[in-house]
Amino acid sequence: MYNGEARQEFSIVLTARPTAGTPTPSSESTEVRWVHPAEVPNLPMDRSMRLRLGHYLDHPGSPVLI
Repeated sequence: MYNGEARQEFSIVLTARPTAGTPTPSSESTEVRWVHPAEVPNLPMDRSMRLRLGHYLDHPGSPVLI
């Protein structure tokens, strides 16, 4: 319960590939760039995001439903 409300947290993670343009920061980000999958383990990120990226990298090209 949160302030008397029942809530269910979930995440949706989408994959993409660049087709044109340049990644550009916004008011919500200080840096935006494409990285090679081998770089992911060395990037600072929240534990939950690392888990989701790990699911994808362990099964590339397949949907992961948990």
